[in-house]
Order: sequence, then structure tokens, then C-alpha cells
Amino acid sequence: MERIIDWNAYIEQWSRATAHLQSIQSYHVKGNPAPNLSELKLEASTGFFFILTRGEIEIRMSDKIYRCRAPYIFHGGADNNMSFGVPNDNQEWDGYLVLYTAASASSEDQGNLALSYGFTPNAMLPIQEKCEAMERHWNSNELLDRLQAQSLFLPMVYEVLSQKLQTLAQPEYTKTNIVTEAIKYIKANYMESITAEKLAGRYDCSTSYLSRLFRNQIGLGPIEYLIHERVHRAKQLLLKSDARIQDIATKVGYADVYYFSRLFKKHTGRSPLQFRAEYQQAAQVQNNPLHGLESSIVSPPFDSHNENESYYQLSEEGDTSMFRFSRPAFGAMMVLCTSLILSACQASNPTGGAAVAQEPASQTATATASDSTAAETRVYKHLKGETAIPVHPQRVVSFFHLGELIALGVKPVGTTTYVLDNPHISDKTGITDIGIPPDAEKILSLQPDLIVTTPALAEIVEGGYDALSKIAPTIVIEQNNETIKDIEMFGDILGKQEEAKQWNEKFTAKIAEYKAKISPYVRADETFSILNVRPDALFVYGDTNMGGNIIYKYLGLKPAAKVESDVIHGETWEVSSEVIPEFIGDRLFLAVNKGAEDKLKDVQKLVDASPAGKSGHVYSIDFDQFLPSDPIAVEKQLDIITDLIIGDGK
Repeated sequence: MERIIDWNAYIEQWSRATAHLQSIQSYHVKGNPAPNLSELKLEASTGFFFILTRGEIEIRMSDKIYRCRAPYIFHGGADNNMSFGVPNDNQEWDGYLVLYTAASASSEDQGNLALSYGFTPNAMLPIQEKCEAMERHWNSNELLDRLQAQSLFLPMVYEVLSQKLQTLAQPEYTKTNIVTEAIKYIKANYMESITAEKLAGRYDCSTSYLSRLFRNQIGLGPIEYLIHERVHRAKQLLLKSDARIQDIATKVGYADVYYFSRLFKKHTGRSPLQFRAEYQQAAQVQNNPLHGLESSIVSPPFDSHNENESYYQLSEEGDTSMFRFSRPAFGAMMVLCTSLILSACQASNPTGGAAVAQEPASQTATATASDSTAAETRVYKHLKGETAIPVHPQRVVSFFHLGELIALGVKPVGTTTYVLDNPHISDKTGITDIGIPPDAEKILSLQPDLIVTTPALAEIVEGGYDALSKIAPTIVIEQNNETIKDIEMFGDILGKQEEAKQWNEKFTAKIAEYKAKISPYVRADETFSILNVRPDALFVYGDTNMGGNIIYKYLGLKPAAKVESDVIHGETWEVSSEVIPEFIGDRLFLAVNKGAEDKLKDVQKLVDASPAGKSGHVYSIDFDQFLPSDPIAVEKQLDIITDLIIGDGK
């Protein structure tokens, strides 16, 4: 669709141009032609962005037809022969047309700004939200609102070009991560009324499915993370301003100042006024030359309250004590100071974590000397680009993949709270809990030479990936939950390729051995199910964790038909009591959470009447033991499942 464009030069030309929003209009169209779009004439120096959020549309420019399928972004300049249409008269589509003028000092810049291009963005939601806000303000009769619409135009252009650069850097990675996008939405809209239902609705999924994704990827539910973000923003406002508590509460999304104060104290250990007073006092001490060695930045630690992340379901934000922030640190101010210090240091340290896109992946280099010893590095390609990392990292902070490191004989210096709770890893000495969300200050104090994170966990750190990269080389990888694939990947990351090969060979042989062991006890047509009973909900698991990866993927056992269609290949997770019989196969693995005894009584008759119940093939498994899906946990879960099946057969 587009000619070869020097995108860095193009972005620079935008930064030099004087741009003004001319109009924005949303379209919700069925059929052909679309109102005001069948033929559009643009004046000189006028350009447009067409943001297609649903459906398909055709754009004709200079006798060329471009067929666009949502999500899609198309940009064009002045063209007297431009028209819009749909390939099918019954086609429905939604989108935004943004018209603007842009003036540049040079004719060359002016011509380049009119270039036509189109692409599929990795994440349409941030752009769509900016268009929604821009149109709302533009259509207002208030002059200030129109000015606000103008102020939103360049941020939209920034987001479009940022998305374009992402697609160039990661052409093979186009799947949207719902959790990452939801986190971005919460960060941008924490002051608005947000419920789990509204959040799930934005991503066309159920609240239970969204909660499952959140807990699996960051150890917190969406509303818990929202509370964290609001309290964090409130702490910033308390430290940076003398605003009234009422005004701060309103600013972060709480109309009731008393509720806000109780919630703030529950999660920080202090009331808002106490929090502000203590830091003001600490700042005075810091400025006193007699106390020059004391730090007002590092706050005293507070007892943290950690609870298993999967016991909690919440659709509306409530007065929850699910977690407590481990310390009321300066948050963004601390990360900013850290980033500035490290940025200065990195002027003489070219491998301090910035991506090195110019070097080939096979090339190795020499990192900054430490204690007169040069560390060998190589370039590693990951979801954020390419980064120089140690060939044999010694001090790794891994946000999610603890079991993978331990399996290969590498003990990280730090990991997150809920990952550290893994019951299958007994020796955790020397591994620091960096909290959840991860605390940048703690990570910095560990002096890591490599940080490994997932997209969602990188997003919830204040300052995100950029802040982490200033602490140490940082790579962002997928949360695969596939044992053999993960071991191979970490063998490469850690320079432990031979160890990874040996581990996978041993694991593959173990799977073959165990399949042979259970074969005499399982008919080929028998079906299996996994049911989790919680105090207020019932969940059916698929083939990712809670033993499902072992039962269905590794041992090759057959899922119940409804499990395969609705859970493994669908988005069902939470179910009602009435439909439980539809999901239970010939054998059932049952995980009952603490406190769920009454709920179990409600469904016990249904379980007893199922094929598994009638044949006595109901196996009790421990929820906490089967929640992790790392290699160490999977090995132990494989032993348990095999023993249950064989023991039952005997």
C-alpha cells in the first residue's frame, strides 16, 4: 500500500509542522454510500486520518483502491479524487474521519506530510479513546472544549506513529494482550467510574475471563490494580501539592472523601494527612545538614499482606483488604529520580539496557567493566526490540518465570510476591520479594545484570519498560505456560542451552513413561474434567493450568466435549451450578478452595450424579499446588495426577 518511508524523518517533520484539527466525525454505517464520505474533497495542506474500528471499507485515491479491514488506520493528504465505500452493500462498519491542516517551513516537508499509508495497529483502543474524547470536545458549544479537542489531536498523531513503529519493530507480534491494554486504559482513566463489568465490556469478554487473565499475568484482579493505581496517584498528589484531601479524592476517582481515606489507610498503613505529614517531616530532616546521611526518599517498610491471588472475585470496586502496599514509596518521583541518575551514568555505559537494534543478533560485544572484569554480552531479540544482555547473567530479576530459572540451576535475586508463593519451590533463600506491582526501588537495590518480565508486568511498573531498562538490560517475553518451550527459551536467555536440552529430554522421557503407566487404567474414549469450587463461584479449567496442561496436552487424555468446545476453544471459565453436569466427564479432578465447604454442598449432588461421580472417579487435588504452571510445578503435578489415576485403577 505504501511507498518506502523513512519513518524517523517523517516523525521529525511532524514535530516541525504546525498542525490544527479541522474536524472529526464518527461514522456508524450500514451499506453504501456513507453520508459525507462517498466523495471527499480536501483543500490544499489538508490531510486526514481514517480510523476504522469495525468492519471493512474501500478507499479510492488516485485511481487506486485500498481495501481496509478493522482494526485499520489510513492516512492521506489532499487528493481531489478520493472516495470511500464498502465492498458489500450490506457491510456494516464504524470509524472516525479526522481532518487537519499542517503547515511546514519547507515544501519538501509539506509534501512528505501528505504521504499515504495504512497499517493494522497492535492496539486500536488507545487511538479509539483519543478519537472519542476529541469528537466529544469538538462537538461541544463551549470554546474551551474546542480548544481541548485541538490539544488532543497531536497526542492522537503520536499514538498512531508510535503504533506504526511498533508494527515495524515487531511485525510477527500483532496479537493484542488484553491485560496490557486494560492496564493502559486504567492508567489513563483511573479518575473515571470503572467497574469490572465496564472494563470487560470494552474487550468483549466476561468479567470472570478478564479477572482470570489479570490474575494469571500480574497476580492481581483488575479492580485491585485499579485501587493500586488510584492510591499511587493519590500519594503523588499528597507529596507534590497542598491540595485538600477532598480534592485529591475526587481527582483519583472517589466522590466520598471518607471512603477514600479509609481505603488509603488500609493500603498504606496511614491516613492521607499522616502520609503527607510524615514525608514533609522527613524532607525537613533531609534538608538539615546535621542529618545529611539520612534518606527521606527511602521510607520505612510496612508489613505486607499477601493472599493467594486466585481466591478473590470482584465485579465492583469495594472495601477490599486483598492486598496492602508494601511501602508508601515516592512512586513516580522515585523512578524519575532513579531514571535521571541512571541516564547520566549511561552516557558512559552503552550497554546499560537500551535496545541495540543496529547490531546483528549473532554479534557479541563487551559490556561495561565491573571490578575490572569485562562481561561478555550478546543481542537478544524480544517483544520490545533487541537488547544487549549478558551471555551468562549472574544477577537476574525475573518478574514471572521463577520455576524456569530454578529448573536450570539459576536462582534469581528477585521476583514478584505471588510468584514467590509457589509451594513447589522450597529453597527461596536469597530471593528478594520485589512486591506486586514490582517496586523499582527494590529492583535497583538488587543491582541486577538482567531483568526478565512479561508485557503486563512491565506495564504496571511506574515508568514501564523504559524505567526498567535504565536499571538493567530488560527483556520482555511471552507468558507461554508451555513447559518445554519455556525451558528452551530460558536456556537461550541464561546461556544454559545444554542444561535446557537435557532437562527437556528427561521431561519428554518422563511423559512417555507415565503415559505407558496409566494406559492400562484408562479407556481410549474416557473423558476428563477439572472443576474448581470457590466460596462464591465455580470454575472449569482448560488446558493451561490446574493440571489441564498435563491431562490434556502431555498425557493426551480426552477432555469432556463441553470443556473442549467452551473452555479450551472458547472463553468460558466461570459456570453456574445448573450447567455443571454438562462439563463433567467420565473422570473429574476437583479442587476445593478453603472456605468453600458450603458451596461444595450445593454442587455435591450434581457431582455424585455425573458419570465421574457414579463410577467413583472423582479425584481431590490441592488448589494451591496446582495453580502454578512452571516446569518444577508441572513435574510434581504430573506425579500426583499419575498416582491418582493408577491408584484408582488398582
